[in-house]
Amino acid sequence: MADANTFRPLDWRDWPLLHRVRDTGLCFDSQLAHTSGPHALQNALLDVFIPGRSALTVVGRIGRESIVGQMLHYNSQPHARLAFIGPAEAVAGPACEAMLDALAQTAGEHGAHNLIAEVDEDSPAFECLRQAGFAIYARQRIWRLADPYSAESVDQRSVHPDHGRVSPAWRNETAADEAPVRFLYVNLVPGLVQQVEPPPRRNGRGLVYWNGGDLLGYLDIERGPLGDWVQPYFHPAAEEPDELLIEFMIRSNSRRRVPLYVCVRSYHGWLTIPLERLGFEMDSDQAVMVKRLAASVRRPALAALPALEGTRAEPTAPFIPMEEHTPAAGAGGTT
Repeated sequence: MADANTFRPLDWRDWPLLHRVRDTGLCFDSQLAHTSGPHALQNALLDVFIPGRSALTVVGRIGRESIVGQMLHYNSQPHARLAFIGPAEAVAGPACEAMLDALAQTAGEHGAHNLIAEVDEDSPAFECLRQAGFAIYARQRIWRLADPYSAESVDQRSVHPDHGRVSPAWRNETAADEAPVRFLYVNLVPGLVQQVEPPPRRNGRGLVYWNGGDLLGYLDIERGPLGDWVQPYFHPAAEEPDELLIEFMIRSNSRRRVPLYVCVRSYHGWLTIPLERLGFEMDSDQAVMVKRLAASVRRPALAALPALEGTRAEPTAPFIPMEEHTPAAGAGGTT
């Protein structure tokens, strides 16, 4: 009897199912959810037109229940990000754990070493991820400013007591900033996180803050129709983070009128006070979870050599009798 649980890659027969669940699933990539939304159908359609991105979509059937899962794998990086599972009601059932196992297997087959998911800890999906072998390696809080680019919002926060406006600090990243940004990342981010996530993926939209020849700040920025997303990397030596954030909002002033989201990881918790002073409100608290798909080898693995098994090593030079090494009489020996 055939197994009732089947999983396979998406094909043309699944477009009606994908269309049906596209707005009813859960997104496990917070940046994607807050900038573009969990558009599993759109990701699958646009995948062939976006260089370096691979949207891996799996369709499953658990008994009579259908479920769709999707993850994003960029440029053959060592990690993949869980993007979507739908419908939402399936996330709390046994179909979710089976789908997570199928996605992990697919990610491993495409060369990913880690599968990353971001989820609210009070969500039913949190326990499902734990049961499927995901573990917490970081926590993050997402802050939201509803209309950061309005004239009132910027003007009320941009007045400087000395000269009316904050002085310029940020500039667009260039190729020459790649090594300093990586060095800043290595010095700020805990080693456990570095084992799972690589340095920020530079897209040309990031901003850098140099002071006295040192890189003290980097903003990893992503923009989308639903909002702007900022992942900050601030060195503790960076003074006046409030003013740096104000200047960023002044630089980014636009007519789009979309919310601004700032993702603050637990190791950057000191940014909470500056964000509250600027009027940000907490949007959600999340656990950042990972499932390891490959393990590093910490000691050599010994393998048998069939050509030598059951044989005895033979000398490659003749043995020399010990008497040939006896010193001659009177050559320093005892008489």
